[in-house]
Amino acid sequence: IQEDWKEAGMNRMSAFSLGRRLKLRLQKRLTGKLSHEAVDILVTGCEVSLWLGEQFASDLSTLMPKLNIKTTSSNKILGLLGQAFPIPQVGHQLNEAGWDLDGTIVIIVSHSGGTFAPLASSNLMQSRTNSIFLVTSEWDTQVGKQLRKMPAGKGVMFESRIFFTNVGVRPAEPCTISVAATHQLLTLMLEYMCQTVLAAPDLRAIAGCAYSDRDLSELERCNVSNIAALSEIVGVNEKGEVPAPAPLGARTSLKG
Repeated sequence: IQEDWKEAGMNRMSAFSLGRRLKLRLQKRLTGKLSHEAVDILVTGCEVSLWLGEQFASDLSTLMPKLNIKTTSSNKILGLLGQAFPIPQVGHQLNEAGWDLDGTIVIIVSHSGGTFAPLASSNLMQSRTNSIFLVTSEWDTQVGKQLRKMPAGKGVMFESRIFFTNVGVRPAEPCTISVAATHQLLTLMLEYMCQTVLAAPDLRAIAGCAYSDRDLSELERCNVSNIAALSEIVGVNEKGEVPAPAPLGARTSLKG
């Protein structure tokens, strides 16, 4: 995933589209075109994918505390906004009048890309916003097909909306290697979004950035060195190879 992110592939194109949408949203905040109740970023999904999305939203809120970032289950969105008779979500933040989702950046996390609730909500939310993105296992999934039919933004010829881990098709939301893969991809997305905002002083102020260039550099260093650390712990590198043991002198500092 890290190697793919370094190349000019579909994930980087999706990151560029997400960064562009984020800047447009912050510019609206800056000019006072958005209400206080307007949700800037909504992260949704179900099951394990939702739990990962909630952690992503929490980290993003910590780094940009002035943004209105919400997270909720796709089933709750369908229950409240997708029914002729809305089902009140008692005990939860989401309600009929509390969230303004007009133009909100929606990030759907669904590693299967075909679970009923995320798929249905991807269609439902198109009536409220054109800024919808997907984090999934493969580029060609059911939710991805729906998003590829959406028109690009004003003045844009092509807009990529799909982030994928490329670890294989998943028929459901399993708690396997897909969790680690999704978490890795969300980390890269978080870094990109933070870099996008940090590069613009006016947007930095409106987002309330609580981090610096040094913080992002440290995060990237930890992200890259994490693979080497895991390989050292399990004794196998990322290619499945068992490295040759280091000389005794290199494995201990005890001499004599």
